Amino acid sequence: MPSNMNSAARAQHSEPNITLYGRIAADPVGYVTWPTPDLHFSIVIDDAYSGITVIDGQPIFFEAGRRNFGLIRSNRYMNSLPGEVRTQIPLNPPQGMSRQEFARQLVVNSQKFASYVSPYSAPKNILGSRMRPGEYNSSSYVAGLLKSVTGYVPLVSVPGYLTPGWESPMPAHYYKGEAIR
Repeated sequence: MPSNMNSAARAQHSEPNITLYGRIAADPVGYVTWPTPDLHFSIVIDDAYSGITVIDGQPIFFEAGRRNFGLIRSNRYMNSLPGEVRTQIPLNPPQGMSRQEFARQLVVNSQKFASYVSPYSAPKNILGSRMRPGEYNSSSYVAGLLKSVTGYVPLVSVPGYLTPGWESPMPAHYYKGEAIR
């Protein structure tokens, strides 16, 4: 392709970039583990066709009614990047899957997520870096979403930060609409 292509032609042949963004969890709460604060992860899909899509899991407080207080929901927002990002980790599709299909499947599985089913949990030791078995948080949501698409959870190591919940991905059935209250 010529290097002087117009922007429409460039967009037509571009592929989405998928990146894991890490920022301090529930700032300032994530600093409770100082000097190694906790990170909250979001998946950012930057696509020339649909713009920026950010996907993560969040606990519910009052916006979904008292019955859903403290439960995890899928959170998606468009055309706005997370603020105060501490790390960005590029994500690649599994072998044999295109970047477009990877991005599409992340969005589809996040839409199928059974929100308001699982309680949001803190690490077993508020100063620790691991969750109790069967308990999940926002990092568990992102790790589980990635695993539901790729079949594995990418290794994440961010020196100077803890990533509680990453080791405990939410099970695949949550991303298939199969989790039932």
